[in-house]
This record gives sequence, structure tokens and C-alpha cells, in this order.
Amino acid sequence: MKKWLVLALVSALMVVLMACGSNSNSNKPVTPAAPIEVSDDEIATGSLIITASDWKFDKEYYAIRAGESVELTVDSISGAHGVEIMNTEYNNIINNKTTAVTITEPGTYDIRCSVPCGSGHRTMTTKLVVVA
Repeated sequence: MKKWLVLALVSALMVVLMACGSNSNSNKPVTPAAPIEVSDDEIATGSLIITASDWKFDKEYYAIRAGESVELTVDSISGAHGVEIMNTEYNNIINNKTTAVTITEPGTYDIRCSVPCGSGHRTMTTKLVVVA
């Protein structure tokens, strides 16, 4: 009886460990079912300013070219904000600090506010479209 109990516990532990070890957060862009179409005049060159206010960004999406460096600045017009570009190394670009950003893989990346900013913080998101 004890052997079956130990075997069942070991089996359950293995299932839990396998589930915890899976990595669903790869370093690939998150591309929605319908890609965002951007025009050439929407693609930032040289610099990109993301304007943040209480629980929202000023645009639904921003666009840059793959492999080109842009100087990204977060401009908070109300509250303190920062940005995290999901599935990239850019995880905390804070208010009024310019950071050189280069993303080589085309696709659509989620951006979220990286500074807890109040009750609407969880829904403070936008997109970064990286164009080939």
C-alpha cells in the first residue's frame, strides 16, 4: 500500500515539475491573427516618443524598422510610467530616459506599462510593429 502511495506522489510531482518547466514565453514576437498594416509615414526613424497618461498610451501602435536603431523616450504627461517591450531585452524604459532600441525580428510586440500607475495599470498596453 505504501509503495502505491509513494508511486502516486512521485508521479504527481513529476507532472507538476514538467508543467512548471515548460517555457511558453519565447523570444519571438507576438503576432496577432490579422497583422497591423502600417504606412511608411507611420514608421519612426531616428527617434520614437511614446506619450503616456493615466492608464493609456497616445497611440494604438507604434512602428519601427527591423534592425534599425531608434532612440525611444517615454513622455509621461500625467503620472509616472515606463514601458516594457514584451519578448525583448527592453523591459524597463522609464519616464524621460532615452534608450536606444534595435529589434531585428519583424512582427508585432506587445508593450505594457512597467511602472505600477494605479487602478488602470493592468490594461495600459499598446503594440510595437517591427517592419521588415
